[in-house]
Amino acid sequence: MIKNNLEMSEYRALPGLSKHELDAFAVAPALYKHKKAKEWKPSRSMEIGTAIHELVLENKRTFVAGPAVDKRTKAGKEEWQAFCEEHIGKLIVTDEEERCILNASEAASNLMGKFVTDYDVELSMFWQRDGVECKGRPDLIGKINGELSIMDLKTTSGIQQFDSKFFSFRYDVQAAWYQYGLIQASKDKVKPAFWFLVVDTEEPYLAQMICASEELLEDANSKIELDLAYFKRCQDADV
Repeated sequence: MIKNNLEMSEYRALPGLSKHELDAFAVAPALYKHKKAKEWKPSRSMEIGTAIHELVLENKRTFVAGPAVDKRTKAGKEEWQAFCEEHIGKLIVTDEEERCILNASEAASNLMGKFVTDYDVELSMFWQRDGVECKGRPDLIGKINGELSIMDLKTTSGIQQFDSKFFSFRYDVQAAWYQYGLIQASKDKVKPAFWFLVVDTEEPYLAQMICASEELLEDANSKIELDLAYFKRCQDADV
């Protein structure tokens, strides 16, 4: 099943194992339970990444640069408070963070525009795998070079280190998780390609597109099957 126009809060509240939850479980079932019970709060880098995502994928500017005030003074505190109240719901960023968001978004948008067409963003997918209810929310589903594809936008600090971060963040598992999910959740059952659009949040804001290979996806699916088998045993035993 695929649902459109779900708010992130609605998606999170719906049943199903997400890739991030699977990652926690792969470390230890206790970590999975801890994170499941704890209210999720994004880090500052995640907030900046989300602002870039929304600008690139949805053309939504959900951030605003705050005034340069001295918040140690009464006048500065009052000006800052008034500014925040005027911009409720927006991410308040510094001038430096705003430059980062705008420059990284421009680099990502320029590269994306050369290859990606006919796409939808933030579709919520729900499926079953090995007896476990699963879910996923890929950044983009559309056509890349004319082929049905899933694309995930990744922001990184220092693009030359992205390769070393790839497996530690289990991005290979993410690609296989979403690919399998789309096949199961869609009516057409067409196997999509999976692409990463990676953009650096540091100057000169380089961007690249990477296509997951069949070998990478096969290896990742083997990891998922092992993780899900263990998850199902724990779920059935209620531990």
